[in-house]
Amino acid sequence: MATYREIKGLKVPVLDSDLPSASASTQQGQIWYNSATGKLRAFVAFDTWATGAPMITGRANLAGCGTQTAGLGFGGYKTGASAVETEEYNGSGWSESGDLNTARYKLGGCGTQTAGLAVSGRVPSPAGTTVEATETYDGSAWTEIADVNTDRFGIRAVGTTGAALAFAGHPPTTGKTELWNGTAWTEVADLGTARYNVGFAGISTAALAWGGVDPAKNVSETWDGTSWTEGNNLNESKHGSGCFGISTAAISAGGSPPDSNANVENYDGSSWTEITNLGTGRYASGGAGTSSAGVISGGNPGMVTTTEEFNKAIVTYTPAAWATGGALNTGRRNAGGLGTQSAAMVIGGYPAPKVIVEEYDGSAWTEVADINVQRYGGAGHGTNEAALLSGGVTTATVNSSEEFDGSSWTEGNNMPAVKANHMSAGTQTSALAGLGENATANIATAFEYDGTNWADGGTANTARSQCAGCGTQTAAIAFGGSVPAASNTSEEYDGTSWAEGNNLNTALKSLVGSGFGTQDAAVRTGGSPGPAGNSVATTEIYDGTSWYTSSATLGTACYSHADAGSSTSTAGLIAAGGNTSGSVITTTQELAGVTTAAEAADIDFD
Repeated sequence: MATYREIKGLKVPVLDSDLPSASASTQQGQIWYNSATGKLRAFVAFDTWATGAPMITGRANLAGCGTQTAGLGFGGYKTGASAVETEEYNGSGWSESGDLNTARYKLGGCGTQTAGLAVSGRVPSPAGTTVEATETYDGSAWTEIADVNTDRFGIRAVGTTGAALAFAGHPPTTGKTELWNGTAWTEVADLGTARYNVGFAGISTAALAWGGVDPAKNVSETWDGTSWTEGNNLNESKHGSGCFGISTAAISAGGSPPDSNANVENYDGSSWTEITNLGTGRYASGGAGTSSAGVISGGNPGMVTTTEEFNKAIVTYTPAAWATGGALNTGRRNAGGLGTQSAAMVIGGYPAPKVIVEEYDGSAWTEVADINVQRYGGAGHGTNEAALLSGGVTTATVNSSEEFDGSSWTEGNNMPAVKANHMSAGTQTSALAGLGENATANIATAFEYDGTNWADGGTANTARSQCAGCGTQTAAIAFGGSVPAASNTSEEYDGTSWAEGNNLNTALKSLVGSGFGTQDAAVRTGGSPGPAGNSVATTEIYDGTSWYTSSATLGTACYSHADAGSSTSTAGLIAAGGNTSGSVITTTQELAGVTTAAEAADIDFD
């Protein structure tokens, strides 16, 4: 016997408000009637571009492969030279990996993040020289393998490390196509239209080529494993577009002309349709992903680091970002910092050693009880209600510490030795004061506090001052600093000893107060590459294994600021510091992590 559902279908829910945004049960096409507005509503997929984290090395004419959450960018042209750099994208940011053996740009690239293929390309010196070399990537290093039969630049490649197709190129402008079987390259049928810098997608048995140059073209061709067949044209002639997808579902993003082209077209297996534009027009960028979830990075004009993510989904993404909070009452740098984004504290500071302490409630700063000994370069541990300040500089480097109980400061026991500009981790009753400097040199020692006494902890591998740190007494991380040159070193502490981890992507010093989070989810922001006074606005995130770039950029570049060290990697705070001109600032900056939402739309029957 048939059921009601089989006879009548599913009922449309009647609600007095919209369904929750981006809930676990959210599905495209989910329909309901909103009785409050008198509208039939549904979740509908939209095409959107969102700014992603920047690449580490700005470049153009690079190759890309993989997916939106496991992508690879390699080679390309950077200022004055072809590039060997390889970067991996995890859907949130970029991290450095093993270099190509042969620097090149306008190369072909395909495969995955752990099994990539780099094909032919060009080097700038001698002018116009092409390279034959093919290299494979195993997730960490590149290895040279059999060369292509015809070396060229502006070549494109699709497929895998075991079955790839390479086509087009210059000079001369050609439609030559070669098939890779994992061992050797074999020439097969040429493209119908000779060209280079074409758009591309697919695999070795089902590929798509579009556009290209000499001159700019709108021709589109499909490969069936044996031959190329001309299909429907692009809506505009262009070359050097960012590409991702397969032969029946591809995206062509940007391109040239003009050099700032932001137009995007979608291929559905039959025809090309213009869809939502890029946020930043460009050409010669790298691409990875599918027609519903892709990413492009780098490109011209300007050999940029810019990354944009494409999604066709009901869920829209707002990337992580820094926003301005309430201003401090007293500008300073090299102050101690502690707490969380909604309950932070800034202690002492410079210029001239200070006793001033301010508390933050998530919107405004208020002066509270002063510390007993004026100082700067001290480290803050704990919370607003149970704070600890260790070390610093008065007229000389000191080993004293002070404790705050929510109303007043009390002198505590001294550390075993003087220390300033050191990293901090832990709480008032379980603190870690690591590395730093004494009156004459950088030091590698760490001190541990149990709420009453200080004792020697493990010694780090690299002595340095002005480093950032966060975590707990038994699971801490220290990164960057001055050795005296800017350092990118990262080390982890397990309560007994320090072990070197993967490096920051950028060597920086003046990072005291620039780190918060935990040992396996840490944030580095701001700092100075040196010389003194220079500062950066970039942010990096640590996931327990690698540091990667973040889309969040400080509104005010600064160094030697105070952080809320107990903040999380998705909700942090920094305050004060020095800016690029060398002035102290009162600025507070708050980090908000990635947010998602599903957008509902009215269903009209007109």
